[in-house]
Amino acid sequence: MSRAPIIPLVAAALLLSAPAHAAGDGGWGLIIFQAINLAILVFLLVKYGGKPLNRAIKAKAERVEKDIAEAGRLHAEASAMLAEYEEKLAGLDARTEELIEQYRRDGEAEKARLIAAAEAEAERIRQDAERSAKNEIDRARSRLEAEVVDLAIEAAEQAVRERLGPAEHRRLTADYLGRLEETLRG
Repeated sequence: MSRAPIIPLVAAALLLSAPAHAAGDGGWGLIIFQAINLAILVFLLVKYGGKPLNRAIKAKAERVEKDIAEAGRLHAEASAMLAEYEEKLAGLDARTEELIEQYRRDGEAEKARLIAAAEAEAERIRQDAERSAKNEIDRARSRLEAEVVDLAIEAAEQAVRERLGPAEHRRLTADYLGRLEETLRG
């Protein structure tokens, strides 16, 4: 845009408006003069600034259209993401319930397994205790029998000593030694 024609026109408009304004008669003359000045200004703007102004307005409109299109695209993407996340969230609730139910079933199974293991261990301990008690009873019985045998032998020895005299004792010893010699020779 060339600035050369605009400068004289703006200067002329200013010069023409100054005397009318200075006259200060007000009323219709001032209004007509201001309307003429406005018409001249609009004419100059359209004549010399119309094309650049149109280009600027057109560029601004294109930018606004692009921004609106971009906002629409972003809105569509955001809506799609929102729908996807809502779907995932609904799936997450179902998955959470499923996991809770699975953990509950696993817990029940583990509880049953632990109870069965504890019962088996208690049965093993009971059997060990019975076996241990039986062994203790058998040992006590064996000790008691050995004691009874020892007491019986002792009582028998005592009875034999009381009934056998020294002569009878010598005869039994000689008899035993004789049989022992025969066995050794034989």
